[in-house]
Amino acid sequence: MVEISPSFKIDSEAIDADHRHLVEIINEITQALDDGRPEECARLVPAFVDFSKQHFTREESLLAEYSYPLVEKHRRHHHSLNDKLQIMLDLSAKVVDHPPARESLRKELVFFLLDDVINEDLNFKAFLSKAHANETKPET
Repeated sequence: MVEISPSFKIDSEAIDADHRHLVEIINEITQALDDGRPEECARLVPAFVDFSKQHFTREESLLAEYSYPLVEKHRRHHHSLNDKLQIMLDLSAKVVDHPPARESLRKELVFFLLDDVINEDLNFKAFLSKAHANETKPET
């Protein structure tokens, strides 16, 4: 089971909720693989890919709304993850008849989460925290 520790929360409810949902789908996929139900991947992996793309859009919109100075860099990073998402789709089509694809899919899912949430999203955590703090301060 994959979990996101509290230190990896972004402190943006929308983004953190998306990350939790991504983890839930990853855990469903890995549980299906562990339980010998690889055919479930044909349903779950496309849902993961679709939700990931929706998450990217929400995250980029939020960053643009707060004028995050590196929003374009982050957008490019998301674009670079599309290749990984395609690899996951390709693997999900092979897991029923090709057992090594199961382990590859499992690794791709975890690497994807690490790359997006830990390697990249933590870069804007302090920025968003400061932006949220400035929103809640009463005007003088």
